[in-house]
Amino acid sequence: MNPFIIKGYLSPKYFCDREKETTRIQGAINNQRNLTLVSLRKMGKTGLIFNVFNELKLGNTHETLYLDIYHTENLQGFINQLGTAIFRMRKSFEAKLKEFLHNFRRIRPLVTVDPMTGNPSLSFTITSEEDARQTLEDLFAIIQYRSQKMPVVVAIDEFQQINNYPEKNTEALIRGLIQNMHNVCFIFSGSNRTVLAGMFTDAKRPFYQSTEMMFLDEIPFDEYKHFIKATFGKNNKDIQDKVVEKILQWTRSHTFYVQYLCNKLFEQGTRSIDETMFYEVSGDILENNNTFYYEYRNLLTTHQWQLLKAIAKEKYIENITSSSFIKKHNLTNPSTVRRGVQSLMEKEMICLIKYGYYVYDPYFSRWLEMQE
Repeated sequence: MNPFIIKGYLSPKYFCDREKETTRIQGAINNQRNLTLVSLRKMGKTGLIFNVFNELKLGNTHETLYLDIYHTENLQGFINQLGTAIFRMRKSFEAKLKEFLHNFRRIRPLVTVDPMTGNPSLSFTITSEEDARQTLEDLFAIIQYRSQKMPVVVAIDEFQQINNYPEKNTEALIRGLIQNMHNVCFIFSGSNRTVLAGMFTDAKRPFYQSTEMMFLDEIPFDEYKHFIKATFGKNNKDIQDKVVEKILQWTRSHTFYVQYLCNKLFEQGTRSIDETMFYEVSGDILENNNTFYYEYRNLLTTHQWQLLKAIAKEKYIENITSSSFIKKHNLTNPSTVRRGVQSLMEKEMICLIKYGYYVYDPYFSRWLEMQE
């Protein structure tokens, strides 16, 4: 199989570094501290969570529960995801079914099984605010009961999504239910740093200072370089050091994009990966996305498109309203640039980190650099 995994988590064998981060999260769990994990999208936060879960399972010290609420649109969606995650925890199907039928006082869940995967899913019909509150109470009561036998870790991915729910009391409702739970640790993770920071650092919000904050950065260059070279070597393929360096520079060490490029290079029917192959494969990636990238142009105004190209050509730009940047790229004026930046940030086409503003998707950024 191709050892450069681009979806899901298999085992530590296919997981690069993150030793310090894994240790830090384990320390929070072992000492009953809730944690908020923030990173750019596709930086590997979900893989890190599952790597921690794998360590916990090997030690048989905790039960683990994971749910991704990115695609949920309301509180009912959250409840369905939580119910499904709980139902998939370790226990026989019969025991879990009995437990669920016994615990739900107001609404009975509908259990369905995917015929392709065999995975069960739960759904609830929520018709009122009281139904939602009671069902959430029942779900968290099951987690609390489980924790009496073994500590439980609950990871809720893309937690910022609850800000988009039409039910405006969702934050307060969830916070109220979990704040007095014992032997249960929560990991709230997400990719929108601004929204998550507001949720956990604003004194007016329910989750204010209720967790330890942790930002997931890129894997260190040398660590990733060693992992890539060693992974190719273990599979009887040789890759030149300068090619590995080009991979990391071209992708800005952004985890998914590194993995995808290495996956494509590994696919090539040769035992030696050289610069020529790197340029061919990276060029193919951009060419295959041509149509997709051109569609972005239809979503933006002329000024936004010009600003996006300008940022890509600079790689990173710290002072984005400086006269030198505006003049160099024939932009209009600082106020127009500020409005453009706000719009591109909302569309998640650019982001701001310690180096400055840059185009979110490294591949798209490289493509933009070549545009006139």
